[in-house]
Amino acid sequence: MIRELSRKEYVELKPLLAIAFTLVMIVTAAIPFVFPYLRQHGAAAVDKETAELVLRNFRSYPDFVRSDWIARNLARILCLLALLAGAGAIAGEREARTLPLLYTSGVLRSVVVVKFCVIAAWLFLVTFASTAVLTAHSLVEKLPLPALDLAVTSLVAWANAMAFLGIVFAASAFSKRTIVAALIAIVAGFAIAGLLRPLGLNGTAFAINIFGADGRVVWPNAWIDLLAALTVMCAGLLATFVEVDRRRAT
Repeated sequence: MIRELSRKEYVELKPLLAIAFTLVMIVTAAIPFVFPYLRQHGAAAVDKETAELVLRNFRSYPDFVRSDWIARNLARILCLLALLAGAGAIAGEREARTLPLLYTSGVLRSVVVVKFCVIAAWLFLVTFASTAVLTAHSLVEKLPLPALDLAVTSLVAWANAMAFLGIVFAASAFSKRTIVAALIAIVAGFAIAGLLRPLGLNGTAFAINIFGADGRVVWPNAWIDLLAALTVMCAGLLATFVEVDRRRAT
């Protein structure tokens, strides 16, 4: 049954997966070629602090790869994909009038877990495929590549997408419409990011400053970010199961 549910979810997400995968790969492949423009744009920033930050991150291609710029923007893209893929996870079943059948058959929890795992695996594929493009570019152009830093960037971005996916699933469980679930998830995501701002969060994704001024990974920050993302994800899934059980009881 799990295999059949996974195949069903994969087939439903396949068109979105293909489009998102292609777009992310194109954007990632274009980044090295627009690197000089990004550096010049950062130097022209009106805000002095922003200009200094961007210039520090864009001093060289290795500095760019190990900067928070990639971590934050990759996290934003993945959160958007998580929203598109997960908003209808439960609300979509309600709209299709298949939710009562899932309640009576007692497989709704399994369906929720399978949906989450399929989307998580999909986002993982997109995340590390994009970093593979950067790696290939570095090898072809014979540029130094900080492999460990790039791996940490990818892991942090994916973990933050998982956190937002947990929020999206909870919103989907509480909503009757997919569009309503998407709006609730966006509001809740910004609210939680705002509450966690004292930890160094940037307010639009959960990625914190994981690289210091010298370009090295700030491991305490990286671990805090991963822990915060895991906590938010688990809280979202817990809220999803609580709401699902509550509606089944009523």
